[in-house]
Amino acid sequence: MVTDLASNATFTKSEAVSTNGMVATKDQLSTQAGLDMLKMGGNAIDAGVAACLAVGVVEPESSGIGGGGYMTFQVGDEGGVIGFPMKGPLSGKPDLYELTGEASVGSFGWAGVKNDENIHGYKSIAVPGCVAGLVEAHSRFGKLPLSEVVAPATKIARDGFHPEWFTLYKFGSLSSMLLRYPELGNTYMPSGSLPYGGIDGPHVLKQPNLANALEAIGRGGVDAFYRGELTEVLVEDMQKNGGFLTMEDFDQYKPFYWDKGLELNYHGKTVRVPRYASAGITSAMTLKILDGFDIPSLGHNSVDMLHLYISAARMAYADRFEYVADPEYADVPWNGLVSDKYTQKRQKEIGDHVPESFLPGNPWIEEGREPKFVLESSRPRPDNGTTHLAVIDGDGNAVSITNTIMSGFGSGIIPKGTGIVMNNGMMWYDPTPNRVNSIASGKYPLNNMTPALVLGKDGVEIALGASGGRRITNCVTSLIVKMVDFNMNPQTAIDAPRVDCSSPTTDVGPELDPNTVAGLKAKGHSIRVLGDGFTQTGFAKFASPVAITKNGGEFRGGVDTFHAAHAEGL
Repeated sequence: MVTDLASNATFTKSEAVSTNGMVATKDQLSTQAGLDMLKMGGNAIDAGVAACLAVGVVEPESSGIGGGGYMTFQVGDEGGVIGFPMKGPLSGKPDLYELTGEASVGSFGWAGVKNDENIHGYKSIAVPGCVAGLVEAHSRFGKLPLSEVVAPATKIARDGFHPEWFTLYKFGSLSSMLLRYPELGNTYMPSGSLPYGGIDGPHVLKQPNLANALEAIGRGGVDAFYRGELTEVLVEDMQKNGGFLTMEDFDQYKPFYWDKGLELNYHGKTVRVPRYASAGITSAMTLKILDGFDIPSLGHNSVDMLHLYISAARMAYADRFEYVADPEYADVPWNGLVSDKYTQKRQKEIGDHVPESFLPGNPWIEEGREPKFVLESSRPRPDNGTTHLAVIDGDGNAVSITNTIMSGFGSGIIPKGTGIVMNNGMMWYDPTPNRVNSIASGKYPLNNMTPALVLGKDGVEIALGASGGRRITNCVTSLIVKMVDFNMNPQTAIDAPRVDCSSPTTDVGPELDPNTVAGLKAKGHSIRVLGDGFTQTGFAKFASPVAITKNGGEFRGGVDTFHAAHAEGL
């Protein structure tokens, strides 16, 4: 369906339906890579790893092996989260960057850094975790040989592909990066122009150096990326150009394995998200607050329902910026934040009218202790990379994977001869010293990823997640509300009007009923309607989700309509 925004109608995609498994990613080629694994007898882990590697080839501005992420999974009776976020260098210290005196710059609103060294270039690169995490998942649960799982991505990189419209759109929007960094431009504009199609046929974009790197990983596994010749090439180029990473930084990297992850009950379902310095706890806190209310009785996107949702989300954000950080470097009240007693306190704070600002609570009471030390909050004054994919196989095994190189094209750096776009994960840190999310040696920065699984009495019922920086959390939690409380199928839920609370204003799309907007404003909410002039996270204006549902033997897949994303089943 295609209509204009003035009529309050929306674009939509046909929902994928199948009876033997489903793969949903941000590109048709990566979805096919996952399906190929299932057809070969692989499971959801094989399919998820293959699709994640492939999407890094076809959407190199968003993700790839130079980045990091999380996988939330269920395989048979075993479920949990494998965390492989980017990590700061061992040489990291709070005053790593020289500050300019500007109070707020960039998409995160941190203090300004001289020459934007934390945002792009060699000094913005953190230790990538993608390969370590994906290989860890495969070694634990994969059924097919690693070389076969890596093969689809390798083939796409070596033989070339025709970039989808969304990739070309992102390439165009990031043209300043392509022109700034020669190796990046030579790789993705090999003839001096964007690789678009024309009357004589589409341009085939080949990445032979990346194919070689992937092939090495297929042969040598995690050591090929973190302790081999490829590592030496990466480090030599970074060191030569003033980067921070060393061979030791790569060698010491280890992914996390969290049995069960962070789980919570939400209206009769179990929701599983990542632990610690991700957005998992923020999503969990939002849903725990909402769990105390009869959401379905209020009606979907009614004034009262959205008032509750916005209030819960803003309380969770207030606590996030006040407390959450790498637990090795900050004393964080993890148990108190998700305790039932603290949640009940926050629920009672929701009145009929919102306060002028939502303040953090005091979860130390429910933690049962005083903090060992207190750091100033890393609260931004006011995001482009990242991908998400989901797989549920015919046996009910499931993965939800979010992977990112941070902002568009990450650091902009491809170390010569490797074909690997390196992340700009140092941008996640607060560059001001002595704050909860300031830089420290080997510290993990607070990130926004929250891949989720929803489980019922018969196992995994929903696998979902999103890309889109700080907007990810509200996207994931609102989709869970739509699918659990209002029984929406995934594509319907994705296309329904959404709200986002990660900005000073609460952002809504023009599709939301104007009377609802007026009702929310009457309750004190600061509402911003994102019309045609807002494209900060792509054409969709909000985070970009994918979701799969399993109901008995029926699988349904939904993806972001404003993206070249693709869901397909067997």
